Amino acid sequence: MKIITSFFCTKTMVSMVRSEDDVLHGKDNGNNFKEIKCKANMVGSNGMSWINEIPICPTFYPTMEEFEDPLSYLEKIAPAASKFGICKIVSPISTSVPAGVVLMKEKSGFKFTTRVQPLKVAKWDSDDLTKYYMSGRKYSFREYEKIANRLFAHKFSTSANLPAKFVEQEFWHEITSGKTEFVEYACDVEGSAFSKSANDPLGNSKWNLKDISRLNKSVLRLLETSIPGVSDPMLYIGMLFSMFAWHVEDHFLYSINYHHCGASKTWYGVPGHAAYDFENVVQKYVYDGEILMHEGVDATFNLLIGKTTMFPPEILSEHEVPVYKAVQEPGEFVITFPQAYHAGFSHGFNCGEAVNFALADWFPFGATACKRYENLNRQQILPHEQLLCKEAMLLANNRSSSGNRTEWCVKVAFVRLIRLQHHYCWFLKKQEADIFYSSGHNSNVLCGVCNHWCYMAFGICQSSMHFVCLNHAMKCECGGMPTIYVREDISEMEAVARTFEQEQGVLDECLKKLPVLLEEYNDYIPYSDFISKKNQNHILTSTYENQIHASEKKAHNEKSYILYSSNEEKADDNSDCEPFMVKRQCRTFSEKIIADEDMKSYILFSSNEEKADENSDCEPFMVKRQCRTFSEKIIADEDMGYRDSNRKLPETECQKLENSMESTFGSTPRGSSNIGQNAVSKVTDVQSNQIKGGSLKVRLKIKGPSLPVELT
Repeated sequence: MKIITSFFCTKTMVSMVRSEDDVLHGKDNGNNFKEIKCKANMVGSNGMSWINEIPICPTFYPTMEEFEDPLSYLEKIAPAASKFGICKIVSPISTSVPAGVVLMKEKSGFKFTTRVQPLKVAKWDSDDLTKYYMSGRKYSFREYEKIANRLFAHKFSTSANLPAKFVEQEFWHEITSGKTEFVEYACDVEGSAFSKSANDPLGNSKWNLKDISRLNKSVLRLLETSIPGVSDPMLYIGMLFSMFAWHVEDHFLYSINYHHCGASKTWYGVPGHAAYDFENVVQKYVYDGEILMHEGVDATFNLLIGKTTMFPPEILSEHEVPVYKAVQEPGEFVITFPQAYHAGFSHGFNCGEAVNFALADWFPFGATACKRYENLNRQQILPHEQLLCKEAMLLANNRSSSGNRTEWCVKVAFVRLIRLQHHYCWFLKKQEADIFYSSGHNSNVLCGVCNHWCYMAFGICQSSMHFVCLNHAMKCECGGMPTIYVREDISEMEAVARTFEQEQGVLDECLKKLPVLLEEYNDYIPYSDFISKKNQNHILTSTYENQIHASEKKAHNEKSYILYSSNEEKADDNSDCEPFMVKRQCRTFSEKIIADEDMKSYILFSSNEEKADENSDCEPFMVKRQCRTFSEKIIADEDMGYRDSNRKLPETECQKLENSMESTFGSTPRGSSNIGQNAVSKVTDVQSNQIKGGSLKVRLKIKGPSLPVELT
């Protein structure tokens, strides 16, 4: 039985800029944003009574002494609090410099754009999906506050705070059958509202979100590159009924959200142990099967990553999925735990700030997240293997180790990783694969099949010359046997793993989660040598070294341009973009000719850009980095030898131009063998329009979209 039952057709038209009155009333003015709202019957049969039945999550009140060390305190409460998915922490100290002062005075010229959120419950079939759009309007903090407060007064005829349950009822009434068509929400705004003033007690504490991910007990301190929204905080500035839809944090990380100022927020949370039950309910009672692109709950997980799925938590309660609620006030922190789905909305104008962090007990959840991303061929943000190996080696060298629960989690996860890698290598050696030490290689290599980041070992397919993880090296599509390269310090890591195994319970717990790979081989010996003596001092050939350096170059995005598009339903399976730039789907084109047929907009994402274009119309939850829209339809990569739009043409005939362009775009790029077959847009025709003053205007017909390009 479907819970959401009655809808009529939805039609969406988007314009980039609306007037202040449009924002205030949430309506169309005839020329701008238009959303014919999808009305639904009241969800469920008990009206709004379910609101009173959702249990409240726990609230913690740390002492000043406990407040001194945030991560130690979170380690202490995690075993109990994680059972609820979310919890509140009331700070014993407060800020002395308000967020408005920080954003208006300490951050001169601070402005932000908003996302347009339709207030509706979607049918979630092929004809009715919820999408958020960039408003295209820039606000200062005070400008947005003024509009948000006017909207609140227009709705309730008062400026006073209202009871949380009343606002909660109004939100679900509005989203299912109300008259307001949309609201605007400033989410994922880079920056922080914690003051730099030496007199601000909270800003100078370790609970300042600009610092918390880099504290000693945070795994994310080991990242080599900062990640906005993950290791660096972002601001979330909302108005009445602006919402954050059901989602789980990237890589199933912890998150911490501080409420700086303004109206309350209502949160809903599902504990991590019920995440798969949550996804099953969404698959059966929210999504229509025709929009699911994969099998099982991974299909639901794939859609939920979009952060646009909103539905009443009553649906979860009716199907015995535990869900809890919190009402967050200014000065309070909300913690979400690994793999805990959560959602919520604002009761009026407010400003919050959030960042991710990871205690050592996160590693098992992170491994699960990586596996799910690999199943979906989605780009991974964090180099999980690298973080785990670094944390384990630091723990092994720490003589003051306390042997607590989080350290035990590191040991189990590390032993499992080492044993799994050894299983793979032993099996590949059994199949007569060549296995070498990768001299001088200490970074990550991207698997061309599943997008896994290989830190300990990788293979190179002898047919396609692509990099593969050990899992896919065992079943290489070419039918051959890849050459395997392992880190030079693998023996040192294995020695640490064997030491960890001596501790009670570590090996037993590891073997519970280790897949049985070699059950048919009776001669397998753990930690046996899988590199023959003749290969121990092997040095990579210059060709392989160049490939590895090229892969590392892509990983750090030195000359790689990444396309993020709201029209792309699925990431390119062979994406090799830099993992720290993205939180959503992405695709890297070595050709640098990128077409977006629906939006007619071409977007360049580059780590070299210092400032994001705030007028970007890309899908808001696909990016957390910088972007810029180019009117040119050809983007050049000088290192790859492609033409740019301003290159001088010799005075030749059209046929010579065709031959020249075909030889450029039809060939295979350096460093890859079959990329050209998959992505290179081949010139098939050149039409001359006119010649003026030595300039030739042409239309290039390429395989795929037809792009008019003027070359002079």
